Amino acid sequence: MKILGIIAEYNPFHMGHAWQIESSKKESHCDSVMALMSGSLTQRGDFALLNKWERAQLALSAGVDLVCELPFGYACQSAEAFAHGGIKIFNATGVIDILSFGSEFGHIQPLTSLAETLVHEPVEFKSFLKQELSSGVSFPRARELAIRSYLSHEAGDLLKTPNNILALEYLKALHKTQSDIDVMTVKRQGADYHSLLPSKYLSATGIRTILKDALAHPESDAAILEALDHKLPYKADDLILPFRKNYNPRGDDYFLNALRLQILSSDVKDLKNTPYVSEGLEHKIRDALKTATNLDECVNAIISKRIPQTRVRRILSNRLLELDKETLNLFQAESFVPYLRVLGFNEKGQAILKAIKDRGQLPILTSLKKSRFLLTPTQNKMLYYDCRATDFHNQFYETKYCYHRDYLQSPIHYPNQKIGK
Repeated sequence: MKILGIIAEYNPFHMGHAWQIESSKKESHCDSVMALMSGSLTQRGDFALLNKWERAQLALSAGVDLVCELPFGYACQSAEAFAHGGIKIFNATGVIDILSFGSEFGHIQPLTSLAETLVHEPVEFKSFLKQELSSGVSFPRARELAIRSYLSHEAGDLLKTPNNILALEYLKALHKTQSDIDVMTVKRQGADYHSLLPSKYLSATGIRTILKDALAHPESDAAILEALDHKLPYKADDLILPFRKNYNPRGDDYFLNALRLQILSSDVKDLKNTPYVSEGLEHKIRDALKTATNLDECVNAIISKRIPQTRVRRILSNRLLELDKETLNLFQAESFVPYLRVLGFNEKGQAILKAIKDRGQLPILTSLKKSRFLLTPTQNKMLYYDCRATDFHNQFYETKYCYHRDYLQSPIHYPNQKIGK
């Protein structure tokens, strides 16, 4: 058995994801696919469209054999932390042969060379970076400009698009951990990352927009079906029906109200100790919360030339879950090994789990009622945030209340088992 590893959001799973799996398996000669998928919150700091079991179900129906959760302590963080956490888990499984990731560039060698430069940070590059940061631009922009000066404009272009940036972080993490996992990249197909334009390969943003717009027009099911028909790697109803049944369109309002109550009723030092808060940003966040009438308005009042929207949204989500800088540092420590939380599998996925049990170096969680007792204190702390994120997703963005679902929901056994709770 040769196993392909993918780290993803699947928010939701779409044709581009299916194409990545199909083309990667063909090129790498892998016969099984394991995915680490963000749980209740995404890397951009947003709550996912559907809950993690619904998204795992779609992934299993479209070509993934084993879906496990990328813990919140990695999933809702910077691109560097997101990638490093996923690679750390894949390394610890002992079974992943090849890591596949999408990129706008589509060629592995230039990405690998640039990643090595970013890992080693030559003195001249650091000098260029310091100079750019002093001009007041954000770190990502300063890094891009520094690479243009140190290497070339072509190398700098690799740092302009989201999939390329994440690809570089995967390569950096593999290099830093001296991983034995081989790598490959596939060129992103169809619509751009945030594109809303019609395409055979609809972006996840485009799909979410179609579904959310449809909530205001419940009579338009035929139009939704037409918009999504033949543009998903599964029946459109498999996505539309759970969305219509379970999604609460007022979720952002509940999120904002809970956040406002939490932050304005606590000491500002708690907000200051939230990951990615610096330079007095805690005061700007509190001021925005005092007047914002919706979540987007709150975020837009905080962003600036140096503070992009994704950073603000991650700050707000981390604060909501009460994750502090010290705890995040524990999760990112080189010596810390996480766990493997199983969300769903098919017959091949069962074989992957057996191989991980034989060769891996991390606990496998299938039933939290039992397996949580296998964890170290730091692993239990990480799991606490996963469960807290699930509860908030359920309370804010789902219509059916199910407290502590992580302790009630068993992994999905595809294709025999449907989601029952």
